[in-house]
Amino acid sequence: MDELEELEKQGYELIDIVAGDIKPTKEVQYLVDRVVKKKGISFYSDILFELTSERFPEEKAKILWQEILRHKYVISEKLVRNIGIRVATLDYLENIKKLIKAPLIISESEFSKTLKLSTTDALTGLFNRRYFLDKLGITVSEASVEKCALCVLMMDLDGFKKFNDTQGHQAGDLILQEFAHILREGFRKTDFIARYGGDEVVCLLPGTDKLTTKTISKKVCEQVKTAFSEIGITLSAGIAEFPADAANDENLISQADAAMYRAKAYGGNAVSYFHLAELSYYPDKTQPADIACVGDFNRWNSKKGKMEYDAQSKQWKISLNLLAGKHKYKFLIDGSKWITDPKSTEFGDDGFGGKCSLLTVKMDG
Repeated sequence: MDELEELEKQGYELIDIVAGDIKPTKEVQYLVDRVVKKKGISFYSDILFELTSERFPEEKAKILWQEILRHKYVISEKLVRNIGIRVATLDYLENIKKLIKAPLIISESEFSKTLKLSTTDALTGLFNRRYFLDKLGITVSEASVEKCALCVLMMDLDGFKKFNDTQGHQAGDLILQEFAHILREGFRKTDFIARYGGDEVVCLLPGTDKLTTKTISKKVCEQVKTAFSEIGITLSAGIAEFPADAANDENLISQADAAMYRAKAYGGNAVSYFHLAELSYYPDKTQPADIACVGDFNRWNSKKGKMEYDAQSKQWKISLNLLAGKHKYKFLIDGSKWITDPKSTEFGDDGFGGKCSLLTVKMDG
C-alpha cells in the first residue's frame, strides 16, 4: 500500500493515529483515511492482530476496538496521563475481557506487511481471492440497496498450462506477472482485480452492465493476444451481471465461470456472456390454460419455464438468459402435450427419443 509506505517515511505509526495518540495533519489524515477505506473489511482485525497476535472476526474486532478506546480514556483520566493504546489493549483484552493470554506484539513494519499480505497475491500483486470474495459480498449488498448493476468478469489464459508445463514454473510466473500488469493497465481505477487461482483472474466492475464490461474486456483480450503473440497465449473471459444473471455473489461467480468456459469451448480468445432470448407461441386453435418452455437450459423442468400470456398479441412469451451455443427446447401444453416450436427452423434429438427445436445463440448476440 503506497499510503502505508508514505506514513512510515514520515515517521508515523498508523495505530497511534487511529487510536488518537497522535494528532495528524490534514495531509497525514488523508493518507490514514485512504488506508482505512482500502482495508475496510479487515482493518480492525489487522490492528488487533498486530497488538495481540490474536485474529478476531472483523465485526467483533471493530466492537472491541471501540471498547478499548473507551477503556483507554477512562484509565488515562484516572492516572492523569495517556497510557497509550498498546497498554490499554492488552489490559482490556487480557485482564478484563480475558480473551487473550501471553500476547505476542509485532512491530509496525510487520503490521504493514500483514496489511499487504492479507489482501494481495504475493506473485502478481493483485488482490487475493479471500479479499475479493469479501469485497464482492459487500458490493453486491450495496448494489442491491442502490438498485444498480455490477458485473463479475472471470478470466483464464488459453495455452498457459501447456506453456507452464513445457517451459517451467519460473517462466510461467513471469507470464502471470506480465498478465497482471496488462490487467492493471486495461481496467479502470474503480474496478477490483484479483487472482482467483492459478492463471484464473476475476474482476469486479461496480456500477457497470454487461455490454460495457464486454467492451472493456475485449480490449484486454486484444492486449493479451498482442503481448503473448510469440508464445500463443490468449485470454478467455466470462461475464455475469447482477441482478440480471444472478441474484447473489455466489451465483455471480458461478455464472461468470460458466460463461468463461463457454468462451474456451468456442476456441478461446473470446468474451462470453448471457444473452436475452425471446421465445413466443401463438396457439392456432384452442387457447391452452398453461404453457411451459422447457429445454436443456432449465434441465427440462416445466416449473422453471412457465410462459406468460400477452393478451395484446395473443401470444405466450418467455425471456431466457442464455449463453452462446445451441439450446434444445420444446413447448409443454397444459402439462401433457409436447410440441416443437412452430417458428423454429432447426431441429434435433431431445435425448428422450423425440424431436425438439434448436435455438442458436451467437457469441456476440
